[in-house]
Order: sequence, then C-alpha cells, then structure tokens
Amino acid sequence: MTNEIKAKYLQKAAMGYIIAGLGFLCFGFPFWFLNAVDEIPKQHNVLPFLTMVDDPFPISFKFWLVTVTSIGMFIGAYSLWKVGEPTGLGTRRNFLFVLMTSAFFYFLSTWMLIPFAPLGAFLHAVGMILVGIASLKSRIWSDWKRYTPLIIGCFPFVFMYPFVILTGARPPAMIGIWGFPWLLLGIASWLRSKEIIS
Repeated sequence: MTNEIKAKYLQKAAMGYIIAGLGFLCFGFPFWFLNAVDEIPKQHNVLPFLTMVDDPFPISFKFWLVTVTSIGMFIGAYSLWKVGEPTGLGTRRNFLFVLMTSAFFYFLSTWMLIPFAPLGAFLHAVGMILVGIASLKSRIWSDWKRYTPLIIGCFPFVFMYPFVILTGARPPAMIGIWGFPWLLLGIASWLRSKEIIS
C-alpha cells in the first residue's frame, strides 16, 4: 500500500471519528445548556435481555444522531484497520474488529436499546484500551497522538460507569463529553495522514 493510499484511509478515519465526536457533542448539548431530561424511547420486552423500541423509524433527531455517529465510528475503525494504524499490521491490528463490532452494536441500539447500547459502549471502551496499548507498544503514532485511543477507552471507566453504578441511570451529560476524545482521535488521524505524505 502506497503512502498516498494510507493517507487517504487515515483521512477517512479522521472524518469518521470527527463525525462521531460531533455526534456525541450534539447528544450532550441539550443536557449541558437546555436542562434536557434523558428520555428513553418507548419499548417493549422481546426477551428478558432484549427490548425493542415501539417506533422502529421515528422522525427524531436522536435516532438519526445515533445512526450517523455509529456509522462514523465504524468508518473510523475500518479505515484504521486497513492501514494497520496505530496498532501495526500484526495480530494487534485485529483489536480494531472489536471497535467495528461495537459500532455495529451502537447502530442496532436504535432499535434494540437493551442489550446493544450498553454492550456497544462497553466493547468500544475495552476495544479502545486494547488499541491504545497496542499504539503505545508499536510507536507508529508519535507524541500525544499515540495516547488518544487509550483516552477514549479509559473515559467510560473513569467518568461514566462509576456514575451508572452510583445512580443506576446513564449519565447523558458525560456521554456528550465523550465526544471531545473522539474529536481528538480524528485530529490525530488527520495529522498522521499529513506526516505520511510530507
């Protein structure tokens, strides 16, 4: 694969992660500034561990926001997998499959909130921690860029899951703040693409 093709994939990853980051920020905005209340869509149990929303294609901003965000996450993970960055081309590259799977789970969560929304978040956190450790070992990305996957992966364990454990409810404001590390990963991918072709 030539450096020009690698740079294009890294730029696609950057755009995917910037879209994902903006999606999380848009999700959080009403909770930060408009005193929004977290509303779970009406749903019914299909199985004890599986719920289905009553309106499969609602005309709502939140539905399309989750859909577009999950597509951005998938594009980002797939593009990084194609070039083997920041993990390298060895077996650690397969950690990016965890991220692609979790992005698909996020996509499914628009219809089946339980179990796919919490499972998607958990898998993405674990997957990013694995990618982050691989990034530190491979040293393909330089400076602060190599730490961005690890920041994304650790964020839910530090800022989101403790809140869930203490209150029993998801923290929508913190979910929105998760967008900043995603934007940082998008910027890191874009800057890495410029390094390759310079």
